[in-house]
Amino acid sequence: MNIFQSALLACAALTALTGIASAQEARFHYDGDLRLSPETGTLSASWTITPHETALTEVSFLLNAALGEADISGPGVGAVSSELPASFGGMLRAYTIQLEPSDGGADRRIDIRYAGPLFPEPPASPINTLDPHKVEFTVDSFWMPFDQRFSSLVTADLDIWLPGDWAGVTMQAIGRTPGGFYIDQDTPALGLAFTLMADFQRHEAPGYVIYDTREPAGDNIDALVAALDHCTAYLNDVSGNAGPLPEASIVVTSRDEGGYSRGTLIALTDIADTGPASMMQFICHELSHYWSHGNAMSVENWLNESFADYTAIMGMREALGEDEYEAFMARYQRQVDAATGPLGPVWTPQTTERPDFVVAYRKGPLALARAEALIGREAFARFIQRAMAERVATTPDMLDVFEQVAGAEARAAFETYLAD
Repeated sequence: MNIFQSALLACAALTALTGIASAQEARFHYDGDLRLSPETGTLSASWTITPHETALTEVSFLLNAALGEADISGPGVGAVSSELPASFGGMLRAYTIQLEPSDGGADRRIDIRYAGPLFPEPPASPINTLDPHKVEFTVDSFWMPFDQRFSSLVTADLDIWLPGDWAGVTMQAIGRTPGGFYIDQDTPALGLAFTLMADFQRHEAPGYVIYDTREPAGDNIDALVAALDHCTAYLNDVSGNAGPLPEASIVVTSRDEGGYSRGTLIALTDIADTGPASMMQFICHELSHYWSHGNAMSVENWLNESFADYTAIMGMREALGEDEYEAFMARYQRQVDAATGPLGPVWTPQTTERPDFVVAYRKGPLALARAEALIGREAFARFIQRAMAERVATTPDMLDVFEQVAGAEARAAFETYLAD
């Protein structure tokens, strides 16, 4: 794990998020120009950032310190200061910007320019890369200014200058231009992620496109195709009128760790040794995030992760049978039992903290499994479909839907599972 991932996990656990939160408003719009030099590992970027919060008078952005001192100006920008916070080990630079009062936001603009190497030394875990074979950027490397509040959603327009025969995928929309690519992100998200590839094998089917960037490519791709085919069909059936899934872009990498999902962009680690059950569960989980609407930076993130995870296990059960399902749930229970220190509840009306990994990814799915056993699989499937269709974003709203499907007594039992 590199320093940038450690910083994120310590402050906000952003590496576990999809990055999409369509039910919330954007705090900023980023309009950018990015020039890449894969041969030298350097970049040059300029951004015009428009704040939408009229009451905002100060904002602090984090940026990769290897990129040097940024030049910051613009209408409505007052004093600017920068520091290397000790909490990030000197790897990130924080820029604090004073803003003049606004009568609507249109009169203020933050212009930021910087250039330099993204990685002075090769990262220990290359989730982000900038080389002649692949350019993979997520927020983990802080290649773009990131609001230190760790909760600000942004929209973006980005021109990427990169000559040559490259293919590109992103969280929302990407297109070719004479000089490279143009990214249009009109759904608010926590950051901007994309992958550009010079060397890959491509596999396309209804609902998804796979880009295999490994050398050599192709190992275990058939299992990935089987998982994508099943999960796409299963989730489109389960979601009913709340679907269908948009087309997903799947990038297979050669690294051993660092898989993630950012909207419809899913990056996988090397899948050569991944078994059918793990492959099926992971793919169904990431695709299920299309229906995640809880505030990812709040207590409601358990809705995003636990529902995606258990829906994925349901999909795996349909494909591979009861034995695989029971094995998954037994492993989850063992991991909960082995957790060091007390684990908090999945949710209670008094809960205010964002749940940790074991709670969101293990206790939450176990609670959902108990709820399914309580009301039966057919009723539980109706509940899942209604939660998707109604874009449930809070636990009380979710419980209301559960009660409408299963009754007040079942709701009360479900609440005890979540509080256990």
